[in-house]
Amino acid sequence: MIETLGSAPIPELRSGGLGVRDVKRLAKNTGVDEPRLGLLLELAAGAGLIAAGMPDPDPGDGTGPYWAPTVAADRFVESSTAARWHLLAATWLDLPARPALIGSRGPDNKPFAALSDSLYSTAAPLDRRLLLGILAELAPGTGIDGDEASRAWCGDDRAGRAAAAGDRQWPARRAHALGMVGRGAISTPARGLLAGDPDEDVLAAMEKALPKPLDHFLLQADLTVIVPGPLERELAEQLAAVATVESAGAAMVYRISEASIRRALDAGRTASELHTLFEKHSKTPVPQGLTYLIDDVARRHGQLRVGMATSFLRCEDPALLAQAVASPGADRLELRLLAPTVAVSQAPIADVLTVLREAGFAPAAEDSTGTVVDIRPGARASSPRPVAASTGHPPRRPPRLSARSSRCCARWRPGRSPASGWTRPWPSPSCRTPRSTRPLW
Repeated sequence: MIETLGSAPIPELRSGGLGVRDVKRLAKNTGVDEPRLGLLLELAAGAGLIAAGMPDPDPGDGTGPYWAPTVAADRFVESSTAARWHLLAATWLDLPARPALIGSRGPDNKPFAALSDSLYSTAAPLDRRLLLGILAELAPGTGIDGDEASRAWCGDDRAGRAAAAGDRQWPARRAHALGMVGRGAISTPARGLLAGDPDEDVLAAMEKALPKPLDHFLLQADLTVIVPGPLERELAEQLAAVATVESAGAAMVYRISEASIRRALDAGRTASELHTLFEKHSKTPVPQGLTYLIDDVARRHGQLRVGMATSFLRCEDPALLAQAVASPGADRLELRLLAPTVAVSQAPIADVLTVLREAGFAPAAEDSTGTVVDIRPGARASSPRPVAASTGHPPRRPPRLSARSSRCCARWRPGRSPASGWTRPWPSPSCRTPRSTRPLW
């Protein structure tokens, strides 16, 4: 979810929160169902992982503010699984909102929007702590039915009102989704968190409960990758770069395809690095078809290159161009040879001309047709009319004055005020004795 919001921030509604369509689109892109996504959004906002503001870079469409990840999200992603759980669990305990209401309609028949103030509830943290407190009073490992606990906790009348409001997922189920409760019993880390134990003790309890990260996976002949448990962070990132998740869960299944390999190559990986990844970390033999596929995609990848340049430098004499690239002061132009007769630079054309002329060369500027143009400053508009957008061609010679323009100029003589309503006089001295056939230049 954080990665998706980072690549495509969602604009905030005028009334606050996220729109229904945006939430549905986010659920589709992340593969997370909407009720669980609503919980994740509220937790991320409560933990300061996402916020409403203007992201950097600014989308530039003027429809802000946007919901996007904060700097804290980077630290969150890089932290351990136990530390991430601790932050989300502690946030959920004291979250003054009811995420289960997202999508349902309130008394005004309007839907509750995710991340909106309509979800605010000061009683929500008290309800969660009360319910978990009931479970914590039982012996460790003793579980009860979550729905029965909820009905005993809130009573039949309150349960009916909550169900009518759309809050059909009781806090016990939310606690189960966060690992606070398992099979109706409160977990050991959650028990310590609820009791206010030191963070180090809570983290140690969760690390003990979590499975150890794996450093291997299983490659199959059909180009699927089976991961029997959580991977080490670095290995998980490498695998996600070259494969697509096909089935999520405790044991994940990835699919390797031509598109996923090309995606890894686009990100800067090489064919050699991909071969090494699978040979080093696969507990099963690498399929021959995968080896051929990587080599074939890598052979065709990058034959066409796309880059950025502010200006270019070309010369029919390769020796002269090489001399210009190696001249003093050319370093700040960031000149790079693309071919023996072509170089590109990240500096503006005027700077390239200045530096090369200072080095003793005689370069000339050209437009898109190869025609030499003068880019020196000091040009003046020859007409009060708006100038059309530049097409890269040199300006044409201005036309002769029309007869109507000549008559307007003829009415203005030295010592004579302009006609009534004339707001912009003609300042050109050549208009004092005009002729309809006289050119302006």
